[in-house]
Amino acid sequence: MPEEPAVARPGPAERRDHACTAHTPPEPLLRVPTYLVAELMKLIRRESARESANAPPTGDPADCLPVPAVLVLACVAAEGPMSQRQVSERLRMDPADVVGLVDMLEGHGYVRRRRDPADRRRYALDVTEDGRLFLSRRREAGLRFNRRLFAPLSEEELRQFTDMIMRVLAHHDPRFADPDAPCRPPGPHRPDAAS
Repeated sequence: MPEEPAVARPGPAERRDHACTAHTPPEPLLRVPTYLVAELMKLIRRESARESANAPPTGDPADCLPVPAVLVLACVAAEGPMSQRQVSERLRMDPADVVGLVDMLEGHGYVRRRRDPADRRRYALDVTEDGRLFLSRRREAGLRFNRRLFAPLSEEELRQFTDMIMRVLAHHDPRFADPDAPCRPPGPHRPDAAS
């Protein structure tokens, strides 16, 4: 693959001369990583909402599933049968929220609860074939979204950006320390990225 040309980044003077100067954050904020990450999250939410609003209606009510429900589905699909408590722990979601999300997924026929043969007091969750098909469609949509959102970055820059985010997360959260751990959140450069 041919090497992509370097992209010139505007310096402070060029940014000041930009047409949106009145709306540009003060220069000191542009050097604060946490501020920039917060702005990136706002951008992701805005673009995701815009993409959802512009998507052609499919008639499938599951297309409106909230992202946390898709995360639960992706986690269960990655590990096979697991308890709601395990999903809650892995995704750091409130157990009561997980119950509601599982109810929603079960209502769409994407997961099924069954008694855990190892412990009849608890339920094991498993993904149905319809759930796997839905998750595959959402992953494809997520890949398209990530390609569009991160279009200014080369493939190598996106890999480095993702690796840096993972390093920061791994420093503070052991779930991100092992790249082969089950239910590891997929990065935008990986083929199994979820939306």
